[in-house]
Amino acid sequence: MRYLLPLLAILCLAFVAQPSEAVEILHNYYSMQDDTEELAGNYPDIAIYSEHASSTGLGLEIFSVDVALNITELSEEELAALPTMYVDGVHHGNEGMSAEAAFLFLQDVLERSAADPTYLEGKRLVVTPVMNADGYLQDCRNNWNGVDLNRNYPYMWGMYGTSDTRGSCPASGTYRGPSEGSEAETQANMEMMRGMNLYVYFSGHTGSNDIVLPWKITGEFAVPIADWDLYERFLNESANVSGLSYRDPSGAGESIAWGYGARTAVSVIVEVDTMQWSPIETTTIRQALTNELAMYALAWENLELFGGHLEIVSETSDSVKVTNTGWGAAYNVTAGNGVTEKIEPGETKTLKKGSNVLQYLRLVHVGEEEDLPLI
Repeated sequence: MRYLLPLLAILCLAFVAQPSEAVEILHNYYSMQDDTEELAGNYPDIAIYSEHASSTGLGLEIFSVDVALNITELSEEELAALPTMYVDGVHHGNEGMSAEAAFLFLQDVLERSAADPTYLEGKRLVVTPVMNADGYLQDCRNNWNGVDLNRNYPYMWGMYGTSDTRGSCPASGTYRGPSEGSEAETQANMEMMRGMNLYVYFSGHTGSNDIVLPWKITGEFAVPIADWDLYERFLNESANVSGLSYRDPSGAGESIAWGYGARTAVSVIVEVDTMQWSPIETTTIRQALTNELAMYALAWENLELFGGHLEIVSETSDSVKVTNTGWGAAYNVTAGNGVTEKIEPGETKTLKKGSNVLQYLRLVHVGEEEDLPLI
């Protein structure tokens, strides 16, 4: 019975589509869960499927896939230390194409990694295709409590672009919730991210086709992004492969504001498609997401470059020469004998040695949850 209502809706919509159209049906909650679990199961040496929380109203599982080289042999500490890219979708339940983007990207990484294990070497991918399971099942923007989950995160909660009126389905709304981080789904996502050494966080949405910054940098309520040079480099690289422009967010308390503000990950919303409120796509889903998947792949393939990334050029008994190959500056650099405040991208410097350990910070921004590891 769980498939009956979604199936009836799909059949009705498919019936009215023009015969000449190439129609592809999107997943529903249950088929996405089944296909995600099956996909991970096909790659047992590098992928683990897990169900780690439940939705607010219907108790539906929030499920994820964790991907790393030889993942079953890694301790929790070793896994948590790996540079990580995190991708989620469907904070808004009516934005099904964001789940499709997350699923297809996961599929691409797994398929390529099986053929070339170096594609996974030294890093970790975590994918949660569906954050708002109740809303996804009902094709409704808000969660069971009428809360817009992407206005419910603690960082900048309630500052602008939110409502204090509970939403209803099918009407949309931006109700921020009774308090910051009040919803089970929000809490589950934050708990997930706390267990990661986050370098990059992409949150998929639909409704436009662009990239959304973690908070406003222009106009009223504007706040500078401390690592803007890094963001700008990434956005330029992304535009080269995807053609996507960027903009300020329309509301505060979004997941990406918390992702950068609290967890110091380069965090953006990727608006993967303009389509909402529909279980069908009038072209192939993969074709519709070509540019966005190219952007996801760009971030994954260059994950170590998100921030300062120092490489040793040469070394003597009392000095070490390093160069910064990252897209951002490296800060507070030390080899145990003095501190170099900043090494710019492309810059090479010689440091005095007092130990055999090179330490630095990848970003200048220090998150609210201050545990950014020294490298």
